[in-house]
Amino acid sequence: MAFDFDVVIVGSGPAGLTAGLHLSRAGHRALVLEKELYGGNLQHTGQIDDYPGNPDGIAGAQLAAQMLEEATTSGVTLDQGEVTGVEVFSRSRWVACSDGRGFSCGVVILACGTHYTRLGLANEEKLRGRGVVDCTPCDAGFFVDRDVVVYGSNDYALCDALYLFEVGARVTLLSPDDDVDMRNGRFKVHRGVRLDAIVGTDRVEGVRFSVLTHGAQEYLPASGVLIRIGTEPSTDGLEDVVKLDSTHHVITNAQLETSAPNILACGDIRSGARQSIADAVDDGARAAARARELLAR
Repeated sequence: MAFDFDVVIVGSGPAGLTAGLHLSRAGHRALVLEKELYGGNLQHTGQIDDYPGNPDGIAGAQLAAQMLEEATTSGVTLDQGEVTGVEVFSRSRWVACSDGRGFSCGVVILACGTHYTRLGLANEEKLRGRGVVDCTPCDAGFFVDRDVVVYGSNDYALCDALYLFEVGARVTLLSPDDDVDMRNGRFKVHRGVRLDAIVGTDRVEGVRFSVLTHGAQEYLPASGVLIRIGTEPSTDGLEDVVKLDSTHHVITNAQLETSAPNILACGDIRSGARQSIADAVDDGARAAARARELLAR
């Protein structure tokens, strides 16, 4: 049976690009579909200090560019497309996109990654791109000498707050935790608070937050807001395709196979995966090896 591609890979982060690279080098026709930025969350990452081969660190966008160049040079086909469904037939798989296109293939590799958890506040979506920030390296330059609020207490929040501070923004970190580690002490911190509202009509004008110990609400003017309370797997629409765990990550076996035949999963989307670039790259290489075995049957 003739397929459009041997393998369709959903997601162009480190796992997806690595899988495509290995498959193309082995002579297989691999398509990588990406709904947003090629490189995935690497494009949202500032400095990366723990990736092998870069002792002085490397910017996420730079590492993404290197991986993209290597993948495309090997013969990977890249395409913009939001995947809305995957259908399983006896001898083929069909990957459908929101624009009406679809691609047949022998194997699908899910490498959709994760996205930042959202609070569901009224203006959170309305003002996205107008002060509500997803990609810190992309947008940091707009906030030089301006007030920016970062809400969160994990590594994402601390790294983004520091990144904004270093490019010249006036940063305030709002943390729901009382014991957030702020050894650098370079910006303002309000501990033990809850973000209640993003204020603004056409653009972000400020935020309202409550002090958890006594419930008093305060207002803080700001031109930008980053919500960094964690990440969630990008598995919307996959519930009826593959089995998910209680946190909506894709369940796989040791060979990265999902509950659906000839559909694999790798990287941060996979249940039990460690969220690191090196682990995602390893996952991508293993998924490519298993895909080759499945195609040879």
